[in-house]
Amino acid sequence: WCIGDIPGAIATFSKSFIITNPTATADGSIWRAPVTITITAVHLLCKGNQITGHLTEQDANGLNDAGVDGVTDITGVTDTNVNDDGALSNPSIDANDYIGWRTTSVTAAPTYAIITFEYTLT
Repeated sequence: WCIGDIPGAIATFSKSFIITNPTATADGSIWRAPVTITITAVHLLCKGNQITGHLTEQDANGLNDAGVDGVTDITGVTDTNVNDDGALSNPSIDANDYIGWRTTSVTAAPTYAIITFEYTLT
């Protein structure tokens, strides 16, 4: 069977990326959306210590950040998955735009951070 065979079904996809040895300036583009998507959730897992930041939507050149949840950060807790606040204010990502990560702070020296976002095709 395929998802199109289920009336009203919406497929949810997931992407993850890892920032190794993150610093307070560990910002950048991470993925280019090939089609318009809607981000439905964001998750953060820190190892070694914590990192705080948020996903951003960037233009087709990886510039001009706009927070997926405004300026609302996710603060990681070492060795514990943390979810976004459940109400993303800017979840729509245009086709050919980039998704990025903006780090606002780190505590001590985290080993790495895993950021995962879930999305649907729109």
